[in-house]
Amino acid sequence: MEDERTIADLIDDLSDMDDDVREAAKKDLVAIGEPAIPQLIEALSENLWDVPDQAADILAEIGEPAVSPLMEKLAIVGRYHALCISDTLGRIGTPAIPALGEALQDLDEQFREYAIRAFSNMGCAAVDAIPILIQALSDPEDEVRTYSAYALANLESAAKDAVPALIAALEDDSERVQQHVAYALDKIGTPEAKQALMALHR
Repeated sequence: MEDERTIADLIDDLSDMDDDVREAAKKDLVAIGEPAIPQLIEALSENLWDVPDQAADILAEIGEPAVSPLMEKLAIVGRYHALCISDTLGRIGTPAIPALGEALQDLDEQFREYAIRAFSNMGCAAVDAIPILIQALSDPEDEVRTYSAYALANLESAAKDAVPALIAALEDDSERVQQHVAYALDKIGTPEAKQALMALHR
């Protein structure tokens, strides 16, 4: 119980006006590590100042041990909290890829959306997820296809293997998906991608 109180006090310090107090609290919470994860995940739902952003940074530094608890919460919390968790998983990066890939097989379309959003926040770390992102371009849910294309766009030329699937996705029923697919092809910029975009504007 004492440890839980200590963790709670440190999380309270994340909203302190003093930069030094906040930085010390962050370092202490990272050092505590796994025992701090449940309360840090709850802190992601705070609407106080930048506490969720700091909690996400701490969880990202803790890394892989936070992935499973974050995924469990992602499946049951409301949208604001879920989007904060998705962002955090994106910050964790590579260690989160297997769990996020598995989530994209879930029947719950909103859960799949939260998972794909994490990839779109992952930046270059999502390069190992390119096969997963290619498959997600065929997801039944528009938002999943949209964010899959966006995640591939973020990878630019590293996502060249996705170009054939993206070209096929230019025929998507959703105009929003089409726009993001075209953006991804433009960012990837291979000759094949450029040719497909030129044909689109003829």
